[in-house]
Amino acid sequence: MRPIKLVALTSLDGGVGKTTLSAVLAVAKGYTLVVDADWEKADLSQLFRAPRKPGWLAPFLDGKSIYIHKVSPWLYVMPGYEAAELFMRRGGDVLGDLIEALLEWAEGAPKFVSKLRVPVDTVVFDTTAALPLDVLAKLQKMGAFNVFVADRRLISRISDVKAEQYRQYITYSALAVINMLERDELKMAKKIAPIALKHVKMPAEYYGPAVANAVLRDRENKKSVENIVMRIKTA
Repeated sequence: MRPIKLVALTSLDGGVGKTTLSAVLAVAKGYTLVVDADWEKADLSQLFRAPRKPGWLAPFLDGKSIYIHKVSPWLYVMPGYEAAELFMRRGGDVLGDLIEALLEWAEGAPKFVSKLRVPVDTVVFDTTAALPLDVLAKLQKMGAFNVFVADRRLISRISDVKAEQYRQYITYSALAVINMLERDELKMAKKIAPIALKHVKMPAEYYGPAVANAVLRDRENKKSVENIVMRIKTA
């Protein structure tokens, strides 16, 4: 079995299309297990229509076996409903525990995948926005390919404080992506980040493969996504 690649999609701000990009990368690359580690929303679980069964946090809560949702023979999703429900109930009181569980999963994911015998060679973590910098540093040290996702705010007039925050997040990333841009913003964006993706109209059907296909139908977006996939494969 080939070595398991770890990919973490991170962001400073919410609403930058990080979950959508996680879905697009998983569909475009294939042979991928996506972990819904965005405990503020669990949108990825819903995007792939994963049933409300025990997900990545279950072993830490009640020791239940984890349910792996099979989207296709080359794409699997680990739900994150328990994490989202716990964070909704208790907020910042459980943040440290959730982060610790996330890091434990990142470290143990290769062994878990080998034991589970699912045909994947990549584990993608769709994380919550504004993870602490020390968490990004730990993920980087574990060998995770950190993809920092921003939107047009990164190319707008921003304060020095905000600019420094962006700089720090990009420092702990292997790749920066500016997402959901209008066509006239692409040229400026590519001067700041190597990958830029255009905003596209989402399909009426809220389903992972359909959303991914809508993004990939755009020729420039497809080329950019293929670039990301190639960087992950060769990292």
